[in-house]
Amino acid sequence: MPPSGATCILGDDLFYQGHRNRLVVSLSIYMLRQHLLPFLLGLSLIVFVLVIDVVLQMLDQVLSKGLSAALAVDLFIYNLAWIIALAVPMAVLVSVLMAYGRLAADNEILALKASGISFSRLLIPTLLAATVLALMMVAFNDQVLPDFNHKARNLAVSLRRAKAALVLKQKEGVFIRDLGPYSLLVRRVDEEANELHDLTLYDTGHPGPPTTLRAARGKVEIFDEGGYVRLMLHDGEVHEIDANDPSRFTRSTFSRQLVHIRDSKRDLSPNYRSSYRSDREMDVRAMRVAVEGLHEQNQQSRTQLDSIAVAFLEQVQQAGPEQVGLQSESRQITRRLEKQWRLFDSRERRANAYLVEIHKKFSIAVACIVFVLVGAPLGALVRARGAAVSVTLSLVFFFAYWMFLIGGEELADRGFIPPWTAMWAPNAVFGFVGILLLRAVALDRGFLATLLSWRRNPQ
Repeated sequence: MPPSGATCILGDDLFYQGHRNRLVVSLSIYMLRQHLLPFLLGLSLIVFVLVIDVVLQMLDQVLSKGLSAALAVDLFIYNLAWIIALAVPMAVLVSVLMAYGRLAADNEILALKASGISFSRLLIPTLLAATVLALMMVAFNDQVLPDFNHKARNLAVSLRRAKAALVLKQKEGVFIRDLGPYSLLVRRVDEEANELHDLTLYDTGHPGPPTTLRAARGKVEIFDEGGYVRLMLHDGEVHEIDANDPSRFTRSTFSRQLVHIRDSKRDLSPNYRSSYRSDREMDVRAMRVAVEGLHEQNQQSRTQLDSIAVAFLEQVQQAGPEQVGLQSESRQITRRLEKQWRLFDSRERRANAYLVEIHKKFSIAVACIVFVLVGAPLGALVRARGAAVSVTLSLVFFFAYWMFLIGGEELADRGFIPPWTAMWAPNAVFGFVGILLLRAVALDRGFLATLLSWRRNPQ
């Protein structure tokens, strides 16, 4: 049986430990609450700015094509996916800068340090929350974003198809049949002005020979999502043969003629759907399958290149010193080798593009954690209240981060650096900067002094 004094000490230790645990939990909740409102504010602000840019780009397209409001809303919703993918890491940086800047300005960080709670301990709840958010963003970037990008591209193509001149440009000089009772031939299309030139229109909507309309120019508009087409013809003439007396032929001219075409949805419907998916419209599993397929094809190409080269060398050996006819044969072999090499290089570039996109899905999500490492000590050093300074610093850091990412993507697509290096280099650089900033806050030094001391003593 322990002495009474030992029992008292043990009880005090348990009480202190329980009190400390409750303090840690309360402090963690308090820190997360400090981030919640700034995160929502930053997210709303960034989404608003990006949405305004998208809306301004869409406004002219939607209003000029006569599409329904439902399609415009769908296009807007599908574009929200990539906006959220960019806005969440930026909002994390804004919230961390605002929260720790406010805590430093009110001397709360200093008071907690005096109480024995280090800045690193303050960072743990934020890092845990950022990790959870990063995992959610990985799932979002892999499962939601590709489908939304695919649907947005299909709708964007639909908008372009709704401008009929763009549709007819693909059928320039070819008869377009089954436009209701009409068949249309357009010899030249000006897609920029949405004008048609040198038109011939056959109307078979009545008994007897078709009526022929010819016009020097015209303009076409689509309504009801392709169910109704209005064709305005200018400077033309009408050729008509009497159904009762084929010998009677009528020719008349017009300066303007309006033609209404119903039930043209099969030919000019804007509800375009494509099963093709680019790298930004595929999930990680699909891209890995595509990469494996491209690598298998390249392996086969290597075998073919080797066999072509071996066959040519055998022909050279068999030809002997005369080498008759080898000049033309060598040109054919060279062309075959060049063709195989171009295919090989094209597949390698496509595989790199897929690998870049795979790593990007993860690296952008992990940026949530990296921005905590950068933003928390930076906010403590700046000691600024309010959103203005935090948003400005966030934009500067995120712009630099994005330039790193875009530059790395371009280099990786061209095969200059490995895809994983290109996509993870921004996180590595900013993470290193964040560690230096954390050390500066922990040692109560300036950033430059911390950097110089680290160079002298990296341990």
